[in-house]
Amino acid sequence: MQGFLKAVTDVKKEEIGRARSDIPLTAVRHDAENTPVPADFSAAMARSTAIDPGIIAEVKKASPSKGDIRADLDVEAYARAYTQGGARAISVLTESRYFKGSLNDLVTVCNNTDLPVLRKDFIFTEYQVYEAKKAGASAPLLITTLLSPAQQAELTHLTRELGMEPLVEINSEWEFEQAYTAGARVVGINNRDLSTLKTDPTVAKRVAKIFPEEIIAVEASGISGRAGIEAGLENSIFNFLVGESIVRAEDPESFILTLCGKETDGKDD
Repeated sequence: MQGFLKAVTDVKKEEIGRARSDIPLTAVRHDAENTPVPADFSAAMARSTAIDPGIIAEVKKASPSKGDIRADLDVEAYARAYTQGGARAISVLTESRYFKGSLNDLVTVCNNTDLPVLRKDFIFTEYQVYEAKKAGASAPLLITTLLSPAQQAELTHLTRELGMEPLVEINSEWEFEQAYTAGARVVGINNRDLSTLKTDPTVAKRVAKIFPEEIIAVEASGISGRAGIEAGLENSIFNFLVGESIVRAEDPESFILTLCGKETDGKDD
């Protein structure tokens, strides 16, 4: 790891250490195991088609590349708007230093939607997976770049034991090999390189071509309007994680409908 990815991982290690001091692993595991099984993330992604694409709408207050996006974002209101707008699932950034998110944001969203909810963070310990389940999430994000093959397999297995399904993130063909070997079923292809934060919108279209039929693809980063969705659909990608452009939209509910091709406003940003 290098660049931003190393910096954020170092921060997360300190954060996890403090969390474990406040709430021991045994306690968070007990709470997670006694939290009801959430909505089925994998089944939701599997329903998406070329004529009915799935949007994972993201609660995103800030980013390391753009700074504040909407720092005063009303998490509860956005959860309801995303649900009413027809999102297939909701993603919640819980990383606090660079994205200004929190586990409280995740709990709020889970309490205000019946959609599957993704905990999007830099997850590399079982403690964080238990936190996600305890909060009510349906899926944790597992970033292949962060994990050894053994770690990835172990966290994937733990996630399923808890009744969730991971969204496994990759950025290249070789990372897909590791994710697939670890048993990934829903694979997010990030157009953004997390080490450099540079975005290349061709990455997902290229990498998706090697996916076996049983793997569900999700494209992430760089999607700002319906044209980006259509480009993915042309490459047999039917699910899309969209954050910044939805959060910046004047009417997030209508914007999601536009992304899905169900409503147009005469322009595509």
